Amino acid sequence: MVKIHEYTSKEPMVRPNAFIVEAEKELVLVDTTLTMSDSKAFKKMAEDLGKPIAAILLTHGHPDHVAGAYNLAPNGEVPIYALQSIKDLMAASEASKHKQWSALFKEEWIPKWVYPNKIVKDGETVTLAGLKFKVVDLGAGGDCDANALWLLEDDKSAAFVGDFIYNKHHSYMMDGSVLRWLGNLERFEELLSQYKKLYLGHGPSGDASLIAQQKEYFLTASALLLNETNGSAALTDESKKAYEKAMVEKYPDYGFQLTVAFSADALAKELVGKKNYNW
Repeated sequence: MVKIHEYTSKEPMVRPNAFIVEAEKELVLVDTTLTMSDSKAFKKMAEDLGKPIAAILLTHGHPDHVAGAYNLAPNGEVPIYALQSIKDLMAASEASKHKQWSALFKEEWIPKWVYPNKIVKDGETVTLAGLKFKVVDLGAGGDCDANALWLLEDDKSAAFVGDFIYNKHHSYMMDGSVLRWLGNLERFEELLSQYKKLYLGHGPSGDASLIAQQKEYFLTASALLLNETNGSAALTDESKKAYEKAMVEKYPDYGFQLTVAFSADALAKELVGKKNYNW
C-alpha cells in the first residue's frame, strides 16, 4: 500500500510543500523545501520512516523546491530526476536567486544547490521503489520557464503538480506567462482529472476541481489590474497599491501575499501586450 506524506514548510512567507511517497521498501521524495531548517526536518521525516531514499523528483527549478537537496543528498548520492530544462533553469538562475533572497533569509538560506543527476524527457516513465512515475513537460506554462508534472501511474492515485496549481495561496506570476499557464490548465485538465489527488507546491492538496479555481484566480487578477488602471494595464505606484489591496480583499485568507505586488508588473506587461497594425 502506497502512502504519501506531506511536509509543509514552517517558514512563514512562502511555505512550500514537499512529499514523501512511501512504497513497501523505499521512499521517493518530490521536491525538497527551501530553508536549512525545513530541509533538515524533511530529511528527519524521511529517516523516521526507516526506509532508504530511492530518488528525488523535482517539479521545477525555483529555490523553494530545489534548495533542500543540499541537506538531503549533498554529494548527489541519491538519484535526482528532472527535465533538462529544469536543470538548465537552475544553472541560469542560481546566482541571481542567491542575490535576490539570501539577505532576507540570512542563516536559513541554503548556500549551494545540488543539481539533477538523472535527466528525463517528456512522457518518460521511470520505475522507482517499485512504483511507476511518468513525467510531463509543461514548458513555460507554469510559474517559471520550466515545469513538470510527476504522475504516479500504478493506480493513478497521485499527481504531483508543483506550482502549476496553487490553493489558498497567491500565485507567483513573476516568471511565467499567464496566458500560456491558462492554456496549459485547459490542456491538461482532462489528464489530471484521471488522478485521485493533486499534490501542490503551495497549499492544501485536492482534486482536479482546483484547476477551475486556478483559472478563476488568473482571470480575477487580470480583471482587477485592468480595473485599477482604467483598462490601460499601465501601473503607477498608486494603482499598484490599489490592485494589491483589491486582490487581498478578494482573497483575504490566501497566503504568500507578498507575491501580489511582486508579480503585478509582470502581469501588467502581459496585459499591455504589443500593438501590431501590419495586416
